[in-house]
Amino acid sequence: MERLLLSAIVGVVAGLAAVERKGAFQLMLSRPLVLAPILGLILGDGRAGLLVGVPLELLFLGGVNLGGNLPDNETLLAAALTAMVVPAGARLGTGVDPPLAALGLALLFPLALYGRRLERASEQRNAEIAAEAMQRVQAGDPSATTLNLRGLLLPFGATFGICALASLFAPVLGWLRAECGPAAVLALSGAWHATLAVAGACAIRAIRDSRAPFFAGLSAAVLVAAAFAFRGAL
Repeated sequence: MERLLLSAIVGVVAGLAAVERKGAFQLMLSRPLVLAPILGLILGDGRAGLLVGVPLELLFLGGVNLGGNLPDNETLLAAALTAMVVPAGARLGTGVDPPLAALGLALLFPLALYGRRLERASEQRNAEIAAEAMQRVQAGDPSATTLNLRGLLLPFGATFGICALASLFAPVLGWLRAECGPAAVLALSGAWHATLAVAGACAIRAIRDSRAPFFAGLSAAVLVAAAFAFRGAL
């Protein structure tokens, strides 16, 4: 019962984030960097939420969700991934480590593409609702203004269901991670670090500033130097 209640809470928060993403307020609460840690805290591990949210934020930094432009749905992916990996890590007793994060991302990444299709369907439905509302207003129906609220039901309901299911299927992901042998664990760890590198490159490319490559190279050099210095200290 507790697991069902927690899954429902996660679904509600994710659904509200889906509505906030484009339908209301747009305060950037639906961004992975914000949403994943919030869900992580709800599930008992805010650090794990941050571990998931940072690379997803960098990976989708160039996507602009304005007007008719529909980027990949980073909100749905971040919410579902956090909802699945955090309980799985708690069940394993190891927390969210790189192999678990990589395995979850590999399984759920298609949600970013599916979420874009879902958002397109939602916008088409909203256009139909707007046309109906206009007709009813012209006919003198004062209740027609409430029709706009119906347009929020599709993104909320779909995101709620997907993320609640992801939370409930967390034990399956934990089992898959536990069944991984040393070679698979090493490969998944490498895949996660490669994801971090790709995410950083995507973020740099998304920055519209000619100085971005210079500062990125400088940061990389400082990081490498610090790593070697730390290694020598050990």
